[in-house]
Amino acid sequence: MAETRKEMEVVQGTAQYWQMELESADQTEKDWRERGRAVVARYRDERSADSFGAGLYKQFNILWSNTETMKGALFARMPKADVRRRYNDNNPITRQVAIVLERALQYGNEVYSADKPIKAALEDYLLPGRGVVWVVYEPIFVKETIQVESLDEFGNMIMIDQEEERIADQRCYFEYINWEDYRESPAKRPEDVYWKARRHLLTRDELIEKGFKNASNIPLNWSPEPTEGYNEEYSEVFSRAEVWEIWDKYKEKRYFVSKGYNEILAEDDDPYGLEKFFPTPDSLVAIRTNETSVPIPEFTLYQDQADELDRITTRISNLIEGLKRRGVYDASVPELSHLADAGDNDFVPSENFAQLAAKGGLQQVFQQEDISPIAQVLAGLYQQRNQVLDTIYQITGISDIIRGSTKASETATAQQLKAQFGSMRMRKKQSEIAEYIRDLFRIKAEIIAEHYEPETLAAMTALTISPEMMQIMRDDKLRGYSIDIETDATIFTDEEQEKKTRIEFLSSFGGYLQQAIGIANQSPALTPLAFQALRFLMGAWKVGRTFEDVIDRTEAQLTQQAQQALQAGPQPSEAERIAAQKMQTEMAKEELKQQGKLADIQARERASTNKVSTEAQSSQARSDAKKELALLDSDMKIAEEMNKEARDELQR
Repeated sequence: MAETRKEMEVVQGTAQYWQMELESADQTEKDWRERGRAVVARYRDERSADSFGAGLYKQFNILWSNTETMKGALFARMPKADVRRRYNDNNPITRQVAIVLERALQYGNEVYSADKPIKAALEDYLLPGRGVVWVVYEPIFVKETIQVESLDEFGNMIMIDQEEERIADQRCYFEYINWEDYRESPAKRPEDVYWKARRHLLTRDELIEKGFKNASNIPLNWSPEPTEGYNEEYSEVFSRAEVWEIWDKYKEKRYFVSKGYNEILAEDDDPYGLEKFFPTPDSLVAIRTNETSVPIPEFTLYQDQADELDRITTRISNLIEGLKRRGVYDASVPELSHLADAGDNDFVPSENFAQLAAKGGLQQVFQQEDISPIAQVLAGLYQQRNQVLDTIYQITGISDIIRGSTKASETATAQQLKAQFGSMRMRKKQSEIAEYIRDLFRIKAEIIAEHYEPETLAAMTALTISPEMMQIMRDDKLRGYSIDIETDATIFTDEEQEKKTRIEFLSSFGGYLQQAIGIANQSPALTPLAFQALRFLMGAWKVGRTFEDVIDRTEAQLTQQAQQALQAGPQPSEAERIAAQKMQTEMAKEELKQQGKLADIQARERASTNKVSTEAQSSQARSDAKKELALLDSDMKIAEEMNKEARDELQR
């Protein structure tokens, strides 16, 4: 096995090896990709143009309906990044670093429209079953000429021009990767994936611009699917080179490989220096099992019901098409031929009305086809279709509340209960989307902390970036910071409930803050306890994290004021000093008692292994404790006598 692994290490850096890996991934996911393409075609309702409105087979596109409903329920808006210190110290520099990172992340969201790749990946998540977003870092370099000191041939100091390259700008953004352009190593668990790859379709000029080796020899072996009117003469115009960007976690390298070309185009060592190496989180997978990382399209779970829905819809359409008013009439009454063309409130004149009346009127000279059986069948089909729809909604977990469908007879309480329990499965998906966005932010924050220059950060955040702040970001690797997103910020919230929550929060926060400030002013020593209790109270509300920095600053300010007041205030009297000493003595006495008890407990626990030694240690511990107690009793008596003398002196 070791030799096999060693052989794999030898060939792993070759183009042939990566050709094999990509082919293996293609074969592993072949069936899923075919199913994914069918699902996308179903969603797009890809039928020929001449079949629309004229085909005998009718569809009820429940896939499109469910997908659009899920899009709005799972992701409504891009959340804001929430950067917090992992440990609540009072260091102002660490607090500023958190603010810098948070502003930099938010700047990127606004400038590069971070929500668009998320929405695109969400659609792939709901249709073929896998969504991928890549974090891309692009430093922009410029060359400029500067003058530097040098020596001429005679040893004289002169100024010469020297060209150097510097970073003019830095960009870090989210990029959507189409599910067909992504590959990963086959594995059972996401954490076992050791390489990930994305596909680039590049023209000849783009190959040369990227500086690939022998760019002019790389084959343009990819072309779009031929369509009607496609001219083979222009194939070169549309052809591209299929270049795969492969990130190898084992070797911590990035390779560029082109299919059908047996040379590595380019390679570099760990480009970003990320903690988990990959510039993309674990893929956003709709249905994942423990046997394989290959996704399952959710539509396949109710595909049979969707097909039945289409068959019922087709039958309904055919019956409605045949549900026409037809009949026969007496040819001797020519006016009846015009009756079928008459409109509302139109009366057809008859020259032989008496003859028509003699025959018993229209009932006797005209008979129409009985369509009531067809109408009954239609009613049953509509009922059956509704039952199939209910089955699909049960499978997908899309309740009528989520779809915005309610009954007028339902009370508000009943609707609230249905919304609560009907959204339980939805919350799981919402949580997965939120965690995926959070992981994207963490990768982006790592890149910003590791690679961004102070000038770039200052321009993005409108803050002064000190060397101490840069050192923390470079050295800490964000271990001291928690990167999260605003809770439930990806979905729409109930505005009325949000108002009630905020009012309740402000009421509790304001009331206890006053109490904490009062305690701090009266008893400065209790300031940390009061504010720790305040933080505990704030943890009950999601918005409470917003006030963490305010609480920290308020606590620091009150502590400083208390210390200044103590330094400027009068010294305690002799009687107060003696009383305080007495209290400390009592506390020390109680502590020694507890230590004596602890010694006994520890001695008994060790008795099974070394009984004689344990008893001696226990006896010695008790003896020491008794000696300490005797000394404390003596001190107590002296303190009481001094206290009595002080009271007598005060009375005199």
